[in-house]
Amino acid sequence: MPLDSRTLQNDHFPLWAEEPPKPSEGSLVPGSQFHEEQWIMAAGMLARGTSFLHVSRSMGCSRTTLWRAYYGSKDFRHRVWWERQALNREAELRLSSLRILVAEQIERLVSAGDPATVRWLAERLGLFAGLDLPANRRQASQPDDPSAPRPAPRPEDPPAVTVPELDDDLPGALRERTPPDPRAVAAILDRPEAAGPKGVFPWTANPDDPYPSLGSAQERRGAKVAFRRR
Repeated sequence: MPLDSRTLQNDHFPLWAEEPPKPSEGSLVPGSQFHEEQWIMAAGMLARGTSFLHVSRSMGCSRTTLWRAYYGSKDFRHRVWWERQALNREAELRLSSLRILVAEQIERLVSAGDPATVRWLAERLGLFAGLDLPANRRQASQPDDPSAPRPAPRPEDPPAVTVPELDDDLPGALRERTPPDPRAVAAILDRPEAAGPKGVFPWTANPDDPYPSLGSAQERRGAKVAFRRR
């Protein structure tokens, strides 16, 4: 019997299975001269940890324009948050696959008789723990000698420094550990959009860049280029 589509209308899917959030004003950056697909690409790159410099070069806009969209559009920050949630889910799946590969490699090395792997696995499984029990029991049965030197007390381990997670639970929040200066944000928002350097980085060369991203060190010193655009 086919499943009625109406039965899924009220279901709540996890974030990584949901469709991208719809902007409240119809676009991620309202009034922008850049295409919506460019802002979607920028959100995906920022979610992967790409720097603002490389994202702005890939879009062909200035860094101030990208920061202006980041500070001025909550829908844009919400899209970055959603992209990051989907990437976290994919990372968990990849880690599960890596565990299987690691287990297969350990099994292969143990079967081949690799001594280092066998000893490491035996220690991890606690197979050598029984060898130390008789010595521990003999030491515990002997009375304490007050004249015997006692080991120096171990310094207490420093408390673990936990770094609080950034806006992973707050869609659209500013992902910064230190709140930005409101005056700097206002100055960025007052700047109009501007195009960036010529060329869409990192796929095309920028003739105005003294150190082109696509050129090698020899080419920068005047050597013959390997590829020339026609």
